[in-house]
Amino acid sequence: MSLEEKVGQVLMVHFHGETANDDAKTLIQNAKVGGVIYYNWSNGLHSPKQVSTLSSALQKLAKENRFSIPLLIAVDQEGGVVARLQSGFTSFPGNRALGETGDPHLAKVAAFFMGEELQAVGVNMNLAPVVDVNSNPRNPVIGVRSFGDHPDIVTAFGKQSLEGFKQAQVIATLKHFPGYGDVAVDPHEDLPVLHKSKEELESVELLPFVKLASFADAIMTAHILVPALDLENCSTLSEKTLAYLRETIGFQGVIIADSLVMDGVLNKCHSVDEAAIMALNAGCDLLILGGKLLAGEHRGFELTTADVQRIHGAIVKAVNNGRISETKLNQAVIRILKLKERYLNIQSTNYSDKIDTPEHCALAQKIASLALKTVEKQPHQIARLSDKNVFVVAPGILQNSLQRSSMFKLGKSTDVYFFNSLNPSNDEIKTVMQRAETADVVVVCSYNAWKNPSAIAMTESLLNMKKPLILLSLRDPLDAALFSSADLLFKSFSPTAPSIQAICDELVKKQ
Repeated sequence: MSLEEKVGQVLMVHFHGETANDDAKTLIQNAKVGGVIYYNWSNGLHSPKQVSTLSSALQKLAKENRFSIPLLIAVDQEGGVVARLQSGFTSFPGNRALGETGDPHLAKVAAFFMGEELQAVGVNMNLAPVVDVNSNPRNPVIGVRSFGDHPDIVTAFGKQSLEGFKQAQVIATLKHFPGYGDVAVDPHEDLPVLHKSKEELESVELLPFVKLASFADAIMTAHILVPALDLENCSTLSEKTLAYLRETIGFQGVIIADSLVMDGVLNKCHSVDEAAIMALNAGCDLLILGGKLLAGEHRGFELTTADVQRIHGAIVKAVNNGRISETKLNQAVIRILKLKERYLNIQSTNYSDKIDTPEHCALAQKIASLALKTVEKQPHQIARLSDKNVFVVAPGILQNSLQRSSMFKLGKSTDVYFFNSLNPSNDEIKTVMQRAETADVVVVCSYNAWKNPSAIAMTESLLNMKKPLILLSLRDPLDAALFSSADLLFKSFSPTAPSIQAICDELVKKQ
C-alpha cells in the first residue's frame, strides 16, 4: 500500500448524503478512507431499504479501489437514548433498563437482535456497548447509557452484550476508556477531569475494561484527563494511558479515537489536524473525523470533505517528516485490516426478514416491562382512568415514542401537550397550567428535569394543583426523587416506545 492508502485506512468519516454521492466518492476513492460513520442528520437513515442501499453503494465504491478493501460502516446503536437507526428498526430499551432487569442474558439476546438488524442493512460495526460505570448519578454524559453504578453489574452485562454482537458478526466497541462514569463535565463542551488514584480507578472505572479487553475487538477512547494515568494529556492523546491499555491490560485489538471534533479534545490542540496526529502518535489506530459538536461555544461545527482531505494530507506530511513513525502507522493499519478480514464481506443481504420482527419487538417489550419500577403513593387517586379526562405533558423529544405507545388512549379523553425544548418557556408553562385545569388526572413525562430548571418549576406547579398526578421518570432516575410526592410514579430508565408502553400496560392493569 502507498502511504496515502495507509493513512486513508485509519480514518473514519461522515458525509452528507442519503446516497453514495460525489462527496462519498471523493472520500472513498481519493482520500481512500477506511471507514464511514452514519448519522441521522447527514445520511437520512429513514428506512431499512435506504440504509441498505446506501451501504451497498458505498462498498461498491470501495471495491473499485486498487486493493478493493471493504469499508468499516459504523453507527452508535446503543439502544435507549442513543440509537441512530430508528425508522423501521426495533426500538430497544437502553443499557440501564437492561441492568434493571437483573438478567445479563437479556443483554446478549438484545445485542444479537440489534446486530442482526445492523448486519441486514450493511452496517458492520457498532460503537457500543457503553461500559462506563455510572458512579456519579449527576453524570452529564453517561447516565442511563450505562448498565449501572457498580463495576460488577457493568462487566456482567457488557460481556453478554459483546457476545451477542459477535454472534451476529458485527464488530462491537467497548467505550469509553478509561471511563466517563464519575465526571461532572460533558466532553462535547469541555475536557472532563477525573481526580482519582490509580487504585481507585482500577477498582471502578477500569475494571470492566480489564475484565472484558480479551473479549473485545475494539475499544474507544474517552476525551478525559485522568492525572493518575497522565498529568498532561487527555486519554485520546495520551501515550501513557494507551500504553496502560496495551501493556498492563493487554488489549491487542483496534483502539478507536472518539470523534476529534469534540471540544474536550480540541481545547488542548486547537485543530483537528493536530488532534489526529497526536492521537495516532499516542497509539490510536482508527480516528473518527465524523459528527458535529452537540453543545458548547462551537456547537454545530463539523468537518467538510475538503477538511478530511486536508487532515489526510497533514498526516501524510507528519509521516514523511518523521513526526509519526511509519512503523506505528503500519501497526495501526495491520490491526484494522485484520479486523476487516475477520468480520467483513460485501455480500448484500435480504434485510426484510431480519428487522423489526415480532421476536425482536417482543424482546424489547419484555426488557422494558422487567426494568419498570413503580412507586405508589395514593393509587386510589388514579383509579378508573378510562372514565376520566387525562392531560399528558411532555417535551417534544418524546413525541415519537409516545405516539408509538397507547398513552394517548388512556382516558375517556386524552389531551396531549408537547413543549419545544427540555426547558419549557414561561408561555408554554402558562399553557400547560391552563390545560391542566380542565383535567381530572395529569400525566407528566419527565426527561432529565433535574438538569432543566423550568421543567422542575412546571412539574412542581402541577403538583401544587393537588390534582391526581402520575409522573413518568423516563430517563435518569434522579427525576423520581425530585417529584416523590406524585400519586403514582414510574421509573423506566429509558424513553423508548416499549418502555412507555410498559407503563401504559401497568396503568391499564390498575383500572
